[in-house]
Amino acid sequence: MQNLKKNLKHANKILLRNKLDENVFMRIYSFPTENISGYIDYFDLKNRSLLTVGSSGDQILNAYFKGCRDITLIDINPFANYYINLKIAGILTFTYQEFQTFFFRWTEQGFNINRFNLDLFHKLSNNLKAIDYDSFYFFDKILTKYSKAKICDYLMNDEQSNSKIIKKFNNYLESEDSYNYLKNILKDIYFKFIFCNIFDFKSDLKFDNIFLSNLCTRIGIFELKSLLEKLNSNNLNENGSMLIAYLWDIDFESNEEGLDWKEIYRMPATRLYLKEYISEHHDVEGEYDILLDKKSKSDLVLVYKK
Repeated sequence: MQNLKKNLKHANKILLRNKLDENVFMRIYSFPTENISGYIDYFDLKNRSLLTVGSSGDQILNAYFKGCRDITLIDINPFANYYINLKIAGILTFTYQEFQTFFFRWTEQGFNINRFNLDLFHKLSNNLKAIDYDSFYFFDKILTKYSKAKICDYLMNDEQSNSKIIKKFNNYLESEDSYNYLKNILKDIYFKFIFCNIFDFKSDLKFDNIFLSNLCTRIGIFELKSLLEKLNSNNLNENGSMLIAYLWDIDFESNEEGLDWKEIYRMPATRLYLKEYISEHHDVEGEYDILLDKKSKSDLVLVYKK
């Protein structure tokens, strides 16, 4: 309860001053900015363990959809745990269409004025209380006190808000049948949430798979290699796999220097510096491929196989 009060106070501070938190990681990602469906089958998840970053919760939901039953989420944002529990309660409660109405900022019909609708929130409340009462308490206080527009603008990160892309990026949202399949198995879901900066993660827990999402775009390549060395040594099982980087709109074989705003995009140097950790690379459909119905695959994942 002490942590809940502290987190609620922080959320109130953000919303009352109408100003984003200076820490970019304190915004809740509503949905992933990476094509999870595009890379998830390169990993053996069924009845295996997974450590993942990602505050939208969709890494967890897609992994569970694929048969993973031992999942640990690590995130520097304490709000992430509340939001993931909200999303799980929503799936257990809502129809496929109701889920989109409550969680999507944009639907196929246009801007969604019913996002975070209070009637729908009350509909999922009993399931949310059963899953995690702190998560219910947090969102009950936030959704009843502030306008939906303010919550979306200052607490959420809607970097990926196109409904077509959201559905394509997530196995469980690709169709009503997929959604209902997850709904039927989700009642038994359990995951561990670790509130921590992954660079400060000190544990000898071992995992079959580790997902680092697009963390590589937030840090330097030297920091990334140091993190990979630590996780490989301390936390990755023998014969384990690690998603070390998700990169947008890139050609792995290009000799270009790449986007100069992040070191990781300078692929010739990246290939050389991380050569012992790039076991595989896979092209996946990016958001523009999906939006424009292109046949190309412009995003890239780098995978380490131990």
